[in-house]
Amino acid sequence: MGSSFANQAQPVPVPEDQSLSPQVNISGVGAATFNVAHSLASGGKTQAGMNFSDSALVVGAAQRLSTLSGIGSMGLGLLTLDDTVSGKASQLFLHQAFVDFQAERFEALIGRSDNPTAHVVDFPTIRGDDLVTLTNPLDPYSNGKNSEENRYSNVTSVTLNQGLQTFENFHAQHLIDSAGIGTEQGINSFGASFEYLGVPGMEPFSRVPSFGFGYEHFTTNSGGKSGLNQIYLGGVVNLNTSVTNRWDLRFQDVVGFGSGLWAFQSVTDSYQADSNSLAASLRYLSSPFGSPGYQLALTAAGKNYFKVDRSRSYGAALTGVKRLGQGFDLVAQYMGQYRDRALAVAQSSGIAYEQTFEVGFVFNFDTTLNLHLSPRRSILNQQHQYVPN
Repeated sequence: MGSSFANQAQPVPVPEDQSLSPQVNISGVGAATFNVAHSLASGGKTQAGMNFSDSALVVGAAQRLSTLSGIGSMGLGLLTLDDTVSGKASQLFLHQAFVDFQAERFEALIGRSDNPTAHVVDFPTIRGDDLVTLTNPLDPYSNGKNSEENRYSNVTSVTLNQGLQTFENFHAQHLIDSAGIGTEQGINSFGASFEYLGVPGMEPFSRVPSFGFGYEHFTTNSGGKSGLNQIYLGGVVNLNTSVTNRWDLRFQDVVGFGSGLWAFQSVTDSYQADSNSLAASLRYLSSPFGSPGYQLALTAAGKNYFKVDRSRSYGAALTGVKRLGQGFDLVAQYMGQYRDRALAVAQSSGIAYEQTFEVGFVFNFDTTLNLHLSPRRSILNQQHQYVPN
């Protein structure tokens, strides 16, 4: 009888279930305006040109997990910068590169994404970085050349929620250190925040659809010995509860303290010095049933530095948006910002008042392939969608 031989058993990889293809999202925002800018310098200076900054393309994927009863997702996105218009220096900015886990009451994110402090309130200007030095908590490690450094960071965060309405976020960050103050990749900021969000889809009927507050500590700075601190709070209040004709008020207060700076030597100093920034907007939104709507908004803000003389700043933006079709808007905006003498030297080459009028188009879209999940983190949930689709 012949002998029989068997091959040695080999480890078999766990087979993927090909029927469970990931859900894929492709989202984008295109913002293009014709700008006329005027600055009050010696004799004044007027300049006209095109601006397509803050345009973005993001690709994401999500999959249901079999062992942790949650959803795993990722996102990768690029954003155009102000320098893109000139064709020099940095053309694109990697603003999304994250991996995210979501369960019913828990979320964990690691990677490049929205700075947790940057979206307490989103003001209804054309671009997210309009009036950024007044309406956003600022990155004290930035040299001021890229305003997006105040909106995005390398972050590790954990978020708990109760009923998908109240959220507690705990995070550590590496804020982009373009000023070269600290280490290139180490943790230089950490904090916590609380946020309340109303029931999705019911925002028009809630008197306070959202509000939040938080604390941020920065570990290294050039003007203080123990680090800088920020506390911030803000929210949205519906002045009426109409679906078709809504008035809302948005407000935010940001206080920075812990700095020993008494004068500005650079833009970075103006991001670090102790200050209080107040911003508010009044918005009217018309969303008639069966026809495109429009929006009018006035945003105003002011900032005062506690220890630096002649450093106040004020700004305002009057913004109009007309929905022409699904996701496509005609936009127009007048924006002006005044800086007192010491601040103007640091932030705007001595120019005290800058004003810009712009008109153009904004298009946003969000396409989902193989739809079978509903992750809470939409890859466009922090981008502008002026008039609801």
